[in-house]
Amino acid sequence: MEVITKIILEGGPELVYITGDTHNTEDMSNLSSKNMKLCSMEQNADFHAITAAIVLGDFGLPWNSDCTIDDAGIHPADHTDQYLLKWYNKKPFKILAVMGNHDNYDIIEKLPEIEMYGAKVLKVSDNVFYLKRGEIYTIENKRFLVLGGALSDDKKYRIPHKSWWEQEELSAAEKNDIFSKIQSQKTTFDYVLSHTGTSNGIACIDSYFLNEDNLKDLKKDSTVVFNDKVDSLISYKKWFFGHWHSDWGYEHYNESKYVPLYHQGIVI
Repeated sequence: MEVITKIILEGGPELVYITGDTHNTEDMSNLSSKNMKLCSMEQNADFHAITAAIVLGDFGLPWNSDCTIDDAGIHPADHTDQYLLKWYNKKPFKILAVMGNHDNYDIIEKLPEIEMYGAKVLKVSDNVFYLKRGEIYTIENKRFLVLGGALSDDKKYRIPHKSWWEQEELSAAEKNDIFSKIQSQKTTFDYVLSHTGTSNGIACIDSYFLNEDNLKDLKKDSTVVFNDKVDSLISYKKWFFGHWHSDWGYEHYNESKYVPLYHQGIVI
């Protein structure tokens, strides 16, 4: 597999790391020091300068609804969630999660809201936070538009409010709020963060979706349709997304403005 050998880093010494879905413990190694150091080394970046690591949805913490919530964040009763939270809390950087389609929205919606990076975030712990859909953040002098969500094509096999949550797709009110925010502010961003991508971005991964008939299947996901609309309204350097379990964006970072990621990470 051909990988990028160098990415020209922008700004000062503080860096942001962006990776794909972690799925609770299933892909937690995305944020292991070993994996992050390897990706950083391949990009001539200093791992120790990373102050924030962003997960592009399906973070999955907490997955189990059996937990209490207070101003400090969550206090899971589930042993797996306890272990994972303890592991993340030891990281020397903040962990910021985009909301995906396999995240526990019943708990997320109850998390305490605090100000960080110039906008509201949802606090899981002192070191772990969810980025809100539709917010605009400035992280290490880089301007991010955050979207999120996706349609679960396997939801018929899942249990509502236990392994599937209807809030996975943005509501009409959320979409209208995001459009209003984009139109009322500068429409130029450094980066866009979402869970699923735009139709053009997804077609980079799979040429199947270059066919118009096949594209109709893709657009059954209202989030993709919404992302396409946002894409037509704004300008940006790169659009990062997860969901599709592909590291095409890592291998072709310098060739495309669409950057799908899974296990690998990009340092900016």
